Amino acid sequence: MKKEYFIFIIAGLVLFQYILDTVSGPIGLNIKNPFMFLQFDIISIYPLTAVSIGVKAIALLIFVPLALSVIKKQHVLKGIIVFVLAAVFELYAIQQLATGFLITSIPWTLSFAYTGVGLLILSISYLMMGFFKRISSLFSQTDNPEEEFNF
Repeated sequence: MKKEYFIFIIAGLVLFQYILDTVSGPIGLNIKNPFMFLQFDIISIYPLTAVSIGVKAIALLIFVPLALSVIKKQHVLKGIIVFVLAAVFELYAIQQLATGFLITSIPWTLSFAYTGVGLLILSISYLMMGFFKRISSLFSQTDNPEEEFNF
């Protein structure tokens, strides 16, 4: 698919989550870690907020590889960038939970936390792709010695 389609998908998801946030209204929730929200008794009280959080996380998760698509064939670099971004998302969510949501709302904070988990999985896949491409290039025989150093 073309990148423009993904941009429209992300825009549609952002619009959808905005509508969900407007319909569901603000929530008053006191949780200690982002994954406490995933308990059935909490999700059953806030179902529209749960869908909104999921939609935000999916939109953010689609946006990161789309933004990194400008980097060609450097899977290890992409993996490191995504890993750092995942760590920043998780640390930000933990800090917001500890300080009482001073900068972002509860749904956005939880979306960052869940996106961080998805980005960790994406980071591992990028690193594995880079590792396997490097291993396959070491075992492939090239007749031209100049091609050995093109990564």
